[in-house]
Amino acid sequence: SIQLHRFSHHLEQRDQEERDQGDAQEQQQPQQQQDQPPMEEQDSRAVNSKDGAANQDTSADSGQDQDGNQAQDSTKKRCDKCGKKLGITGGFPCRCGGTYCAVHRYSDRHECNFDYRQMGAIQIRRDNPVVVASKLRKL
Repeated sequence: SIQLHRFSHHLEQRDQEERDQGDAQEQQQPQQQQDQPPMEEQDSRAVNSKDGAANQDTSADSGQDQDGNQAQDSTKKRCDKCGKKLGITGGFPCRCGGTYCAVHRYSDRHECNFDYRQMGAIQIRRDNPVVVASKLRKL
């Protein structure tokens, strides 16, 4: 009981010293910083003002950009063959440049015009160069 009383008294003294140090630090800061609101309030005001400026900029350009964005979004969100919505996965891109659903993702299912044979030949030529032995004189 006596130890608990001493410990709580010690904690009270330490808390009082910390408060005194905090007051001393606040008095040392320049007057300008005391007039400014806390950082959290400044950040929220800055974000709000930036958002407001961004909203003004986007509202001015929105007439021109909306048509372009809608055209891009519609081609990305639908299968190029059947027009089915592709959902959250975004579909399957093909080497021919189209985006297709699960049914039409294979080249034989969507009339793909990409030349896989030529691509394979180029890859084989690149990976397997022709090796010709130097001619040796026969004895």
